[in-house]
Amino acid sequence: MWSSASPGCRSPAIRRFVPETLRASNAPAGASLASVAGRLARKPSFWLLSFGAASGSICGYGLGFWLPPYFVKTLGISMTGMGLYFGTIVLVGGIAGIMLGGYLADRLRGRSVTADALVPAGAFLLTAPLYFAAMSTSSLALAWPLFVLPYMLSLAWLGPINSAIQRLVPSQERATASACFLLINNLIGIGFGTFIFGFLSDRLKESHGDQSLRYALLYGLAFYLVASLLCALAAHRLKRDAVDEA
Repeated sequence: MWSSASPGCRSPAIRRFVPETLRASNAPAGASLASVAGRLARKPSFWLLSFGAASGSICGYGLGFWLPPYFVKTLGISMTGMGLYFGTIVLVGGIAGIMLGGYLADRLRGRSVTADALVPAGAFLLTAPLYFAAMSTSSLALAWPLFVLPYMLSLAWLGPINSAIQRLVPSQERATASACFLLINNLIGIGFGTFIFGFLSDRLKESHGDQSLRYALLYGLAFYLVASLLCALAAHRLKRDAVDEA
């Protein structure tokens, strides 16, 4: 016998664009949290991807918090104008980055499953110098596209890495595996992102004066390089660690 979720529980968009996979009623039950965590703990690619994404998230959350005052202080944007300026960067760059990362990983995955790690690695590697270029200009008109590009690339990891995490466990354990990954990513990214940039800015105040925030943001971009390295290392283990359910 086959069972499926009630169509009434699914939104029109989900029913239209996301095909529903029928599952046998005797499908294996999901494993316990301890069992899934133990399985993931034995896979180096899980740790490399988790800490790689978390390193990128330190910059992501940190820049998201500190770029608005940077725009006001360095680019001379008013508080009201900053909302529109930064909001459009987030909107355009965010949509484009998430779509681009997923598209590239899907296209390249046919050649190798390592695409789910290599696409984020390449995106993170390009993000740091592009942010550096964006922070090197005082032109509002030029800064906007220069900030959109790195913001776009900084979010290209979302689809590929989440897809890679799903491949590390059997299908009935994927939700728990995703929860474990998100726990690590958010604890590190949210927990340290805003703090690290603020801490650096305070420490640089004496040597860089009113430019301390700018230099703190520039130095903090090194976390994107760390993220790129960790994702590249994960690519070498991903194929070995992936679960084949074919």
